[in-house]
Amino acid sequence: MSTETFRNHQIGQEILWPSVMSLLMLLNGYVTAHISDDGAKDRDSGRYGAPKIILPASTSINAELGKSLELTCQAITGYSDKFSTIIYWLANQQFIEDVFEDSRVKEGREVFLAENGKMLIQKCLKFTKVTPEDFKTNFACAVMNPSGSSVKNITLAVEIGGFSTS
Repeated sequence: MSTETFRNHQIGQEILWPSVMSLLMLLNGYVTAHISDDGAKDRDSGRYGAPKIILPASTSINAELGKSLELTCQAITGYSDKFSTIIYWLANQQFIEDVFEDSRVKEGREVFLAENGKMLIQKCLKFTKVTPEDFKTNFACAVMNPSGSSVKNITLAVEIGGFSTS
């Protein structure tokens, strides 16, 4: 394993180069995502599991045209520290900041939580105003650690007066 590190400009933390390569391979379709049962350490083998996305619960989220929206992606990290797991939102398999250069849609900060003996990671995706293009965009939350990755694809469904059109 290379000890070369990569400086993440968004969150200012150092992550190991293999993790970055794994993320790039995931974006290019080279990595098949998998999920362990609970994203926790396997007692028998002593190995940690791949992260498991637990939020959002649905792959279709109701959104109202012209309104603000916040989506939360939350995953069980499978590791006890804050440095082994990374989380990103994507839009049509591209980084959010590359697709939405005007910052109309942007990622929130990474948040780590301890719950029921498990480490959780979460990151929000914030829309200042939902536009028609957003309903045609494939959003995805990607979570990776050295044991694997998990990806959840999300689409927005048009909501009119409290009713979804999907």
